[in-house]
Amino acid sequence: MYDIFKTSITTQISALSGVSAEIVEPAVGVSNNMANGDLTLTVSRLRMKDNPTQIAKTLAEQWKADDMVTGAEAAGPYINFRINRTVLTRSVLQTVHATGPKYGWTNEGAGKRVIVEFSSPNIAKPFHVGHLRSTIIGNFIYKLHKAHGWDAISMNYLGDWGTQYGLLALGFERFGTEEELVADPIKHLFDVYVKVSAAAKEEAEHIEAMDADAAAAAGPTIQDQARAYFKSMEDGDESALALWQRFRTLSIEKYKQIYARLGVHFDVYSGESQIGEGMSRAIQMLTDTGLLIEHEGAKLVDLTEHKLGKALMQKSDGTTLYLTRDIGAAIERYEKYNFDKIIYVVSSQQDHHLKQLFKTVELLGLPYADRFEHVNYGLVNGMSTRRGTVVLLEDVLHESKEKMHDIMRANEAKYRGVADPDHIADILGMSAIVIQDMAARRIKNYAFDWSRILNFEGDTGPYLQYAHARLCSLERKAHVKVNPDADVSLLTEEVTCDIINQISLYPDILAASIKSLEPCTVVQYILKLSHSISSAWETIKVCGEADDVAEARLLMYWSARTVIGNALTLLGLEPVEAM
Repeated sequence: MYDIFKTSITTQISALSGVSAEIVEPAVGVSNNMANGDLTLTVSRLRMKDNPTQIAKTLAEQWKADDMVTGAEAAGPYINFRINRTVLTRSVLQTVHATGPKYGWTNEGAGKRVIVEFSSPNIAKPFHVGHLRSTIIGNFIYKLHKAHGWDAISMNYLGDWGTQYGLLALGFERFGTEEELVADPIKHLFDVYVKVSAAAKEEAEHIEAMDADAAAAAGPTIQDQARAYFKSMEDGDESALALWQRFRTLSIEKYKQIYARLGVHFDVYSGESQIGEGMSRAIQMLTDTGLLIEHEGAKLVDLTEHKLGKALMQKSDGTTLYLTRDIGAAIERYEKYNFDKIIYVVSSQQDHHLKQLFKTVELLGLPYADRFEHVNYGLVNGMSTRRGTVVLLEDVLHESKEKMHDIMRANEAKYRGVADPDHIADILGMSAIVIQDMAARRIKNYAFDWSRILNFEGDTGPYLQYAHARLCSLERKAHVKVNPDADVSLLTEEVTCDIINQISLYPDILAASIKSLEPCTVVQYILKLSHSISSAWETIKVCGEADDVAEARLLMYWSARTVIGNALTLLGLEPVEAM
């Protein structure tokens, strides 16, 4: 938004100093302290021979004010510039009005395709809070790329293959019922898995206590049967695959309900089971390149010289592992989607696995090996519910919603005026969880704190939603309409200048975020903008003011509300208009 002013400064400084515009332009930036100036030139970056402080003084004295940049003042090795605030304000507010929900968007990624793989729960296991971070961070990254013009594909790579499904099938035969499966597939299959795992553990302990002959005569263990069952799945046994497919289909339908509540959409539901020839091709390529070596019947890739240990690719019984399937998936995805970038949104606990994957792909000599990226994140500590220590995401969302409902009911008069309090409570509850998660850099572990996140004051999700709703209310109550041609020269107060500056920076925030892939950049930005609005609220009024003043102020507030709403949407949240 400052580009027209930067261009004016660049042109004149280049003419005065003899330094090319290509060098001057990146040396001009938005000032850290607006009290000193709007834009600042770092003179040392001009690469001139003389003392930067003396150069700054000389250039500032030679500066000729114009309609765009009204003054220049040297400050040590810097030059601070004052710009025409009316021009800036008009440009910013009219641009927001014209572009609305796409304010700050670019075409930077036009013609490029990115796959964002995130969430990726295990079929037949509950959607626990450990999947929350991948889901909401991945959704943000997906939306962010779309905002920058990328052809973005959101992919859910389900954990739907492996020996555990053999164990689950055996457990269902022993402990499962059709009625419970249909009623709540994920919960029932999880209960079945817990029971059969306990039975397998008890059996193993019992056998361990036997002498060798008795143990040998005991026959196949539950784990032996599970491995055999999974082997039959890999060999294409129709009966085994039919039961597994039913578990998979029912689980996905349940997951979709949770994703709908979170406002998350997936373009592709993939999974380890969907990897076909890519897996066998991966094994063959590893063999042909001499990377695959045998060890006690198993096959592995030795990555010790890269400080990544030995990567097991195939067990001695011929079954594959996660890493093998991930390599096969990478091959098939590139051939199908021809991606320019693929981003894996997976916790930092999987850093080693992803490093092994990326290094193996590189050693295979695949031409797209440099297109892989791992976006990691830390752990959530202290997240528990009234139900106990097994923390399911649905339980957390339900409890958060109920807590918000209790807070809303405390103000009976306002509560009666909310059109759909149940829906609003659900949005506020999710906002509380999401904003706490995204408030700091994603790699940091954080402590989940109910008392803090549900507060309407401070840096919380409910506070941001309240700021948005209050601005919506102002627009409904105003005696004037939003007018993009309002006389913005009337916005001269220091606090209004601060709000305009904040609004103008949103495109820069999006530009910075696509580089760092840090949601906290957006969260901290809208918190600061909301605080600025709060500071102006009691003195910069709309209602009761003359029409021209009211129109200018309403346009500013409307623009701020639009930016906050856009940012909340980017973070995966539905902006609340009344609460």
